[in-house]
Amino acid sequence: MVPFGKRPKTLPVVLGRQEVDELLQCTTHPKQKVFLTTLYATGMRFSEAAHLHVHDIDSKLMQIRITRGKGAKDRLVPLSPRLLTELRTYWKQYKPSSLLFPGNSADKTYCDTSIQKAIKKSARLAKIHKNVTPHTLRHSYATGLLEAGVDLLTISRLLGHASFATTIVYLHCRREHFHSAPSPLDWLPVRQLPTYQPPIENTPENKDDNESQRKND
Repeated sequence: MVPFGKRPKTLPVVLGRQEVDELLQCTTHPKQKVFLTTLYATGMRFSEAAHLHVHDIDSKLMQIRITRGKGAKDRLVPLSPRLLTELRTYWKQYKPSSLLFPGNSADKTYCDTSIQKAIKKSARLAKIHKNVTPHTLRHSYATGLLEAGVDLLTISRLLGHASFATTIVYLHCRREHFHSAPSPLDWLPVRQLPTYQPPIENTPENKDDNESQRKND
């Protein structure tokens, strides 16, 4: 019967397009750069991208099959032409046979510790003063789609959310949503302007002066 304390509700950290570009440009290791690019281009979770296989990339249909989604749910996400070019260049260099991003051996998945350190280093070099993690790119992907006009239901399916309510949080991260909301402060008169004249109060004395002014006019 003891009630649970309320959990703090914090908004996800989101990077703008310029910040993502600078982050990727500061990632010098080819494998790490392509891995982070894949996270941002598809909105995958780290575990989903780490378990990608080469045959999951369908260049004919331009889609990627995610088979290790949360809740053991498979889903499809669009394959960006730019990402396909990056993946082809990556494959020519590393030639993965099974796992797309293998770890120390071909049958081991990519270690999250190395990519965590890589993204922290890239964020520091890019002078991004935010708590950037691989999951930040997933949040940035969702917010970018929302700003591009993609509906929430489609975004929810692309992200593999079990509940539609989980996707609604990105409404609070959309920059255009805030920019369109005015502030009441902007509606107040600007007293610093030389032409500003305070409004005349409707007192008995001012009323007589106004009537005399109208007769003279």
